[in-house]
Amino acid sequence: MGYDALVARTLNRASPITLKLLDAQVVKSSMEEMPPGNASFLETTVGTDITVRHIGLVRGGWLPAGLAVTTGNVIMPDRCTLTELRGRFKAGGMEKVGRDFVDWLDDPNARINPVLLALEGNQREYPTGAQIESQMAEHVGLLRSLLPQATIIGDAPEVMAAIKQLAEEQRAPSERTIEFLLATAPLLRHQVSRERLPSVMGAIAEAARRRGLSLTDIAVACAMSAAAVSGGRNAAKRALKFTVPSYSRQDAFNAMADLRSLKAFAALLAVVPTGRPVLCTSDKDLALVWCGLNLAEFNAGEGAPVVKARPLDAFLPPAAGQIYQGLMEDHP
Repeated sequence: MGYDALVARTLNRASPITLKLLDAQVVKSSMEEMPPGNASFLETTVGTDITVRHIGLVRGGWLPAGLAVTTGNVIMPDRCTLTELRGRFKAGGMEKVGRDFVDWLDDPNARINPVLLALEGNQREYPTGAQIESQMAEHVGLLRSLLPQATIIGDAPEVMAAIKQLAEEQRAPSERTIEFLLATAPLLRHQVSRERLPSVMGAIAEAARRRGLSLTDIAVACAMSAAAVSGGRNAAKRALKFTVPSYSRQDAFNAMADLRSLKAFAALLAVVPTGRPVLCTSDKDLALVWCGLNLAEFNAGEGAPVVKARPLDAFLPPAAGQIYQGLMEDHP
């Protein structure tokens, strides 16, 4: 499912789901126009009384979180999802209200890894190696109690060592992103007029260059979108936390951690081209950023994974896209 379907959907409400299936296989059919066998593309709308509270980000778009569970795939929940899972499944927590696709995460086929939670920490600041280990142990234990049928992974010693090394490697680029967001927030406090758009986008590009960020970086792309979108829901501005009254380093850290999760997820898709990992979130704005960026190419390459975005017009209007392209041609 794509950007428009997510914009139109009200989370925590049951409504029909339109699925677009690539390389589908029709196992059984009573419709002459759809005989059993392989089909390159199928589109179908399913009526359901099951609500969608959590979004499963996948290659090419999104699905209701539990619907994205397939044998062997890895599901990475964010903090919003964990908080609500605790309330939904923990003994003594709030009782379930109706059925939700997230209930399907408690399934033998689900493999859940809370690595993103451990990397983020719980202090709105970089966690130490010891804090990462403590957070991982806490989240693994909690998820095993909440979702006993699922397989919870990520706490093996060799995996923990790799996670701590990754955290250390990401600290410097993460700090540059935080500095960029703090410098950019004042530019986007108010809606940007059509007349000011070129100068504001130029200032965003200059702020990125001064902090060593590529203009193709996801944080820069989101800032450009936040400046350019003038009607409807400005998902990028919300995802960057630029809507808070007094933007702080803690707000910038939270936004950076969310964007870092998307970057890590995109890199994982490049490294495992046949895999079907899922990033599970209830943050609609972050999910809209993922869909709006329209990440279309995932290549592992010889060095760092290469991911190419082709932003949708709703995320980056054509006029802004031309300005952005010009800025990248002048200073890649």
